[in-house]
Amino acid sequence: MKTHLFCATLSAALLLAPAAFAASADLEGTWDNERPAPGGLAEFDLTFEGSTFSVRAAATCSPRPCDLGTATGFSLLPPGRRNISRDVIGVSAGFEGGDASRQVIATVAGRNRLQIVMIQSYRDGRPAAITTETFRRADRADVVAAECVAAGRLRIRYDGGEWTIAGDPGTLAAFDSPEEAGLARYLLQAQGLTTYCAIPDGGFSYWTKADGSLPRGAVVGEYCAALGAISVRRQGRMWQVQSGRSVLYQSEDRAVADAIAATLLDTRAAAQCYVGVPGRGLTYFRR
Repeated sequence: MKTHLFCATLSAALLLAPAAFAASADLEGTWDNERPAPGGLAEFDLTFEGSTFSVRAAATCSPRPCDLGTATGFSLLPPGRRNISRDVIGVSAGFEGGDASRQVIATVAGRNRLQIVMIQSYRDGRPAAITTETFRRADRADVVAAECVAAGRLRIRYDGGEWTIAGDPGTLAAFDSPEEAGLARYLLQAQGLTTYCAIPDGGFSYWTKADGSLPRGAVVGEYCAALGAISVRRQGRMWQVQSGRSVLYQSEDRAVADAIAATLLDTRAAAQCYVGVPGRGLTYFRR
């Protein structure tokens, strides 16, 4: 049954492919879904090496795409044509996951567009699902990432009407009272936090140990709130990073919101801790 389904879908994809022949250059590159939706694909990358395509795909997940891995692509050619670099009109590839087998068929759909059909055969007995989506060329070279610096020896200063914690890079946090500044420095030392990281565009900052990890367990004097499920959602012009239903951070740039969410997930942050005004005082996370 699965074989018949794949053959029928492949035939339909070939019939819908442009009449004019394409070329490997029309397929090769990085592609993003124009309207990603649950159950479909978010990213699709094609690399042409000699006479073979390497295919990477990622499914739509929150807060970032779920990588399906890399597979060898099967070139789709019109009858009687054998020159892949000149005449190829599409690529087919299969991905085996724990939940389903996925067959992906990508065909050229006009200038800088791909049409991608995905057939998902689930292992739990659910009916097979077929999605057809349009992808556009993408540039993921400019990846947003936190900038981290070793804080060095921490000092409390009174500067411009506020109490600050300063390190080798300069001022790292500001407070309304010396008690807040003293508590913040104590907590950093008690948790062994020596590295300051930030994504300025999203107002996001955090501290890590020297090895890049977050601390485990509570210490006396800290105030923390447990984190819920981390997700990225759009609200008007803004992309929000949410903990459950609470908004932690927001940015007009989707890449910034995705980077903040990915950082929280990758570091396994379980609680957000702070002293003073969030975004101005001390903020750190622990596992």
